[in-house]
Amino acid sequence: MLLKKKKEEIPEDLLRAETSRPQDSPLKIKLQDGKACEKVLTIEVAKNRIDEAFESFYKAVAPRAKVPGFRPGKVPKDVLVMHYEKNANDSVLETLLSESLPRALREKDLSPLATPEIKDIQFDKEKLVYKAYVEIRPKIKLSRITGLSVKKEKAVVKDEEIEKALRQIQEMHAQYKAVEGRAARMGDFVIADYIRTVDGKEMEKRNDDWIELKEEETLKGFSAQLVGAAVGEEKDVQISFPQEWADRRAAGKTAVFKMKIKEIKEKTLPALDDELAKQAGEYKDLSDLRQKLAADLEKRMADEKEAAFEREILNELIKHNKIDIPNGLLQRRAEYLMDPSRRRFARPGGTEEIFEKEKEKLRKEFESEARRQIHVAFLLDEIADAQKIKPEESDLAWKFQSLSRQYRQPEETVKQYYKEHPEARDALLDQIRNEKVIEFLKKNARVK
Repeated sequence: MLLKKKKEEIPEDLLRAETSRPQDSPLKIKLQDGKACEKVLTIEVAKNRIDEAFESFYKAVAPRAKVPGFRPGKVPKDVLVMHYEKNANDSVLETLLSESLPRALREKDLSPLATPEIKDIQFDKEKLVYKAYVEIRPKIKLSRITGLSVKKEKAVVKDEEIEKALRQIQEMHAQYKAVEGRAARMGDFVIADYIRTVDGKEMEKRNDDWIELKEEETLKGFSAQLVGAAVGEEKDVQISFPQEWADRRAAGKTAVFKMKIKEIKEKTLPALDDELAKQAGEYKDLSDLRQKLAADLEKRMADEKEAAFEREILNELIKHNKIDIPNGLLQRRAEYLMDPSRRRFARPGGTEEIFEKEKEKLRKEFESEARRQIHVAFLLDEIADAQKIKPEESDLAWKFQSLSRQYRQPEETVKQYYKEHPEARDALLDQIRNEKVIEFLKKNARVK
């Protein structure tokens, strides 16, 4: 889940700096505003609680303490302190921090979006004072959620799109016949072994690679150098890689492909007729295939238009409902979105050093989308509360049916999975709630 469900809003009187120690609390707490979506807690632990923590540490360590000249359990307190002072300080500090911070958050009714950052620790046997920087949800005042003006395009399938789909079916059923007695030409497939070198170093080696000879290609000029090649021929193909090439080892350099032509095949497309339609699936004839292709294309296009419609509604929602975005949450989300790029750089041809050079540029690109996702998540959450929109049992039952069809699993299997994984079930409920909020926005939008 991107965001956890919010708790009750912080009372207005806590938004101003204040210092308090409830009668039964070992803490003195000062609450201040920090940056946007941040509260700063200055927490002071009472001396008697520090004394108790030290006493507990020495009681726990005394029975097993190993000090030369003393039997375990018989070491005098002052000697024990002398030998274990560093351990005591570290252990007591960790204990007091781990118990005081959650208590301070409860007393000030703060629900952090992430683990608070602890700074400026002052600690000795007499005192413990530190600051905790707490990232919280932004205060949201909904401005406009109904009457959002959005354009929605209709799904219209053109004849040329149906023809394109038919050509793809032809391609899928193409036959490849070995060529004899002539050299390779455009449109053929060359089957070859090759070694690719850059600066004399081997970068790639492949066997029985199928290469289609065509005018439009990623590595321009590659096919042209193979036109005229014969079976059994060995040929060097030289290609200059563009500067922006993903494999940084070859970017901006000239590579040599040392190739051995093993076979040349000519592609033959089947006739576009009733027989092809029957081969393509459960279609009566070519007319039936055309009709069903048109229906499939229309549904796909309608889904795309609906997705675009929803995105525009959310864009309008963002435009009319400004909020502060917690910076820590923004950075974490941007990192999450960047992660696939990091993995891509880790593949052969990319290195961590190259990723680090590109990291800031990538971060700026992903921060915009991360900001949008967080903004939308907060607003959907707020609208759900304001409109009392929540998942019902019937919504969950419908979702189970949908997931069953999607993953081709029995419905009972899907239900059992979510029963055994409460976090996944919570995420699913949040998803259902968000979908219902979006339906509310769509229903109340002004469609152009």
